[in-house]
Amino acid sequence: MLVLASVPAVGQERESEQPVTPNTELFAKLEKAVIRIHSIFDPALHPVIGGIAPNSGLGAGLGYSSHGRGLWNASAKTLYTWNSYWLAEGIVGYRNRRAQIEAFGRVREMTQLDFFGSGPNSHLFNRTSYSYRDPVVGAHGKFRVAPWLALAGRVEEIWPSARSGKRSPTIEQRFLPAETPGLFFHPVFGRYQGAVDIRVPAPPGNAFYQGTRSRVTYAIYDQQDADLFNFTRLDVEAQQIFTGFGPHHRLTLSGWTAMLTPDGGQDIPFAMLPTLGGRSSIRSVHDDRIGSDGTEATLRGYRDLRFSDRNLLLLQAEYRIPLWGPVDATLFADAGKVAFVRKDLDFTDLRRDAGFSLSIMKGWQTW
Repeated sequence: MLVLASVPAVGQERESEQPVTPNTELFAKLEKAVIRIHSIFDPALHPVIGGIAPNSGLGAGLGYSSHGRGLWNASAKTLYTWNSYWLAEGIVGYRNRRAQIEAFGRVREMTQLDFFGSGPNSHLFNRTSYSYRDPVVGAHGKFRVAPWLALAGRVEEIWPSARSGKRSPTIEQRFLPAETPGLFFHPVFGRYQGAVDIRVPAPPGNAFYQGTRSRVTYAIYDQQDADLFNFTRLDVEAQQIFTGFGPHHRLTLSGWTAMLTPDGGQDIPFAMLPTLGGRSSIRSVHDDRIGSDGTEATLRGYRDLRFSDRNLLLLQAEYRIPLWGPVDATLFADAGKVAFVRKDLDFTDLRRDAGFSLSIMKGWQTW
């Protein structure tokens, strides 16, 4: 920080008793300007390291987080990754004890998203890629009606654009147009969404049951520029936590189902279908699932975006064990499937995986 000041020596007159010159006024204004700029951008301005979406690789950029004035806050970031993905995002929000609201805008360019074909029997050898840009502006908010009940809403304008990717053979060479609806289209969507979030804590004195969280979300995707891709989406999620066999051990059971329904005679863009596979998906700004114990991963034994279709079912179990300090070990098992029609969304022919992972925790609570 630059500081311009003068200290009077012994025997000299005080500075306030000397005549003020134009240079003195200039230096004073410069000092105030430097202090103001310093207070805004330091330490709020910071480097950002991370990824953007599946296959993005690691990237770096610049972020800004305001300290806020009272209950208000603002943030922005830009990011560019190893695989030429880029992102620019800005968010302004307000939060108090019972309510929160955010207005946001974001542009992402994703150049190597994998696509294996839609449906439960899509083949790994059909793997190709597509490029996807999804500019969005909107707002979302949540109001806690009671300690156990919150109502949420989201309004967005989206300009998604799916194009051919870098992998050969290209997506248009591998699949027919009927198998990739929305490819090379540039639709404009309005998204209007409401949600009910219920959180039931553990009752006093109950050492085994540690709480339940559930959410029901309903969204309308209204194409603004034509009547080709209008559809609705219903998501139902639940998470249940139990105490494990030792101190700070816990068992988490979770489930998620998503059901998309196009308007009569219309279709759903392939890039907007829900997906199973890996740890990544394509979602909007702060459009998070409840997920399992601290993760939104789905079928962790499969590639990102491995399965996609109009309907989806996912069941998960995790047992978390503290190892040392903030390091936890997790044993997990996942099972899920996708289906074109809702009646096929049953418990037969589920894709399954199981495994082990290590996590660095911020605390014992993950929500």
